[in-house]
Amino acid sequence: MENLEYLNEHLARRGFKSCVVSDGQEALRAALNIIGTGSVGIGGSLTVREIGLYDELKNKGNAVYWHWTDGADAKRSAAGADYYVCSANAITREGVIALTDGSGNRISALTFGPKNAILIIGKNKIVADEREAFMRIRSAECAGANAKRLGVHTPCAEFGKCDDCTSPDRICSVTAFFERPSKGLQNTYVILVDRNMGL
Repeated sequence: MENLEYLNEHLARRGFKSCVVSDGQEALRAALNIIGTGSVGIGGSLTVREIGLYDELKNKGNAVYWHWTDGADAKRSAAGADYYVCSANAITREGVIALTDGSGNRISALTFGPKNAILIIGKNKIVADEREAFMRIRSAECAGANAKRLGVHTPCAEFGKCDDCTSPDRICSVTAFFERPSKGLQNTYVILVDRNMGL
């Protein structure tokens, strides 16, 4: 928890609205408290699925857009919601957040479009610096495991090692580092979870 508190302080200094929670249930409650009755777009995220946010929002009657359940067109609707929820691929101890996408939907939504963003990030994604963040993104545990989950044919999925491939199935086409919240959004919230979450 000490490392998370240190990270939380650095996120606050950078302008993110952040908090630390002990587990997925607390993360779910924190996200629901932020969202209220707002509309919600969800990016591809095992973390979001693990905490059960989609079902909770649907049961509450929120408008929810998630391409994992509603098809590819939901990506565009998600980008215009009151809140956009996803995770990150890595976060440095000093509070720089790193993401990689195949289509850039999460990255674009964290930059401009929705009114607010919420990132739910497990402690397994904390790294020392930007170099380690990039290495984590391209690792067998991150991109490789995600490519395997999606059933795509990339070197990271088949051999467990990135070779900066040119495969049409490549899932890490767009990578971004967020040093501060984008000025295109009203608020960017970060919920740090003292558990391993997602990939």
